[in-house]
Amino acid sequence: MEDISWQDIRKVIVDFLQQRLNNNANYKSEVTKLDKAKQANDVSAINESQQKINDLVKRFDFETWMEDAAIRRVKWIRIGSHISRGVHPSSPADDINYFAQNQPVTSNYVSSATPSTLSINCSGNAAALDIFSLLNQFVKDDLTLLQLIIQNHPAILPALSDDEQKAAVYLANLKKAIFNNFDNPKASELNKQLYWPNSEDTYLSGVDNHYRLLIPLYPSSLCHLVYQKVQTRFSDENKKAREQRRIKGIEHQSYFSFHHLAVVKLGGSNPQGVSQLTSNQGGRNFLLPSIPPQFEKSAFPTITTEQETIFTNSMQYFCRFGFRLLFEMVEAPKNIVKERDSRKNAFAAILSSLLKFVRHIQITMPAGWSRQYSLLNHQKLWLDPERADLENEEDFQKQYEQGKWRHSLEKDFSLWIDNALDHKFNNIRKELSEVESQEWRREFRSAIKASQRRKEGIF
Repeated sequence: MEDISWQDIRKVIVDFLQQRLNNNANYKSEVTKLDKAKQANDVSAINESQQKINDLVKRFDFETWMEDAAIRRVKWIRIGSHISRGVHPSSPADDINYFAQNQPVTSNYVSSATPSTLSINCSGNAAALDIFSLLNQFVKDDLTLLQLIIQNHPAILPALSDDEQKAAVYLANLKKAIFNNFDNPKASELNKQLYWPNSEDTYLSGVDNHYRLLIPLYPSSLCHLVYQKVQTRFSDENKKAREQRRIKGIEHQSYFSFHHLAVVKLGGSNPQGVSQLTSNQGGRNFLLPSIPPQFEKSAFPTITTEQETIFTNSMQYFCRFGFRLLFEMVEAPKNIVKERDSRKNAFAAILSSLLKFVRHIQITMPAGWSRQYSLLNHQKLWLDPERADLENEEDFQKQYEQGKWRHSLEKDFSLWIDNALDHKFNNIRKELSEVESQEWRREFRSAIKASQRRKEGIF
């Protein structure tokens, strides 16, 4: 930025004015008339056209145009990232340029501070919008004249006029429009207004001036960025990628797709009356769906950081089909063969659900997740096996490879079954012998061996 001179900035302004002159409809018309008059050798018509051309050239002369623009017409426009007319197209209230103010370093929500660059907007009299167009001219390295003024570049002042006093007045007026230095800040009854209490302690008191009046403005610069993002769906690249998704045997490219969009038209038939960016968008503003997200409840129980075991009531509910079979088996009349088969079916259903849950945890949770949890160590070894491969987990890896944790799981499983039966059938634990507990452990041990044979990776 240091290598930008006032001559560079002056050249940008002069070239802009020359282009404005060349594109002026009256200038083009008079040039055409002058050519015809010269061909017809009509002296009167030549003089008349030449005089009008000279007047137009003088109007776009650097010093003349700068004086008119930076003293008289600059007061007709309002430069800002947040505009009042976006709330109501007839609002005469002031706009705010967020980029000329102190911005938060970090933020936990999306706002105008989130994007690195945003387009500045302008509203006001259309006869003065050429001033805003000049401010958006690039000088060097993607730096606009407006950005150089915001950054207080030393080359700006001498570039605005050869007269230092005039240049100072021009710059002061431009800064006043950019930095929103209002002598009398103006709102409007057409704007929305919020009364916000200054203190939680006395907001119900009758103290005067206890509320701060907040006037939300339309974030047109951020909305323009959203508009541009949505419009990418019509780009050639996006159309091609969307069309090729049906073609087999080729590499598919990602593409943009926006669903449930709503469109709000601002400004009616005259969107330029709202702002320049609104005019560029044809008055169209896209609204993204503002609805709560629909979360799908997981079919699996959750593990909290505080719980010490996965063998809980919620796990019992997850395995409820198998437990129902087990309870029915206990309640049914005794028949050795039928009882044995029913017990086998019940434990097969319980263990199938249990192992399905464990595999889900092993696959979906990141390696090392168990470090922050209070689970028993042998359950951590079971549920978080990839933690053994992490750095500084040699002890964890050694314990996992020794395999003694599987015996502890057998005990946990057996106790879980006993507690479930005791809760369902009062004091049944007294009737349960060590033989039954050993049987629960054998069922779990058999499930381990079966899973290992199938190479499921659960153990």
